[in-house]
Amino acid sequence: MFALDGQTFNIKNLLVNFSREFKDQDMSGMASLTATSEQGDKAAELEISGLIAFKDLAQLALLESMSSAKDESGDRKVYRVANDVANALKIKNAKFTGHFSAVQQENKMAWQVSFKLKEHNSVAEQKEQRGRAKNKPQQRENTALQQALQQNAEATK
Repeated sequence: MFALDGQTFNIKNLLVNFSREFKDQDMSGMASLTATSEQGDKAAELEISGLIAFKDLAQLALLESMSSAKDESGDRKVYRVANDVANALKIKNAKFTGHFSAVQQENKMAWQVSFKLKEHNSVAEQKEQRGRAKNKPQQRENTALQQALQQNAEATK
């Protein structure tokens, strides 16, 4: 089963492939060390492919229009994803990225569709945001500044 924002698509032979990039940078310079600098977990991607029957032309058209839909700010629209693989890997929201293709398959009387969805507001991103909020320094009252401003105001009266 595959659905976006509650709209179910009848995709036969559905394949959902998962990938995530772990960004790092080589820190060894000219040496033969294996030291790396971690640069965070990037958003996960789901590569989806399968067959949509010729008789389901409306579903193909809807899926393609959703792939190019924009939100109010002009960015690609974010969709709520419903699929067993996405649910198991905690991917709740995603938007289309990369490519969308529909290739006619005469012998199967269907279109072979394939597209990519990129996770939006990932679990890793949420953890990082919570970590920043916890480590944010607390701003304290600057009483010396307030006293100086008050003295300045009294002196100018």
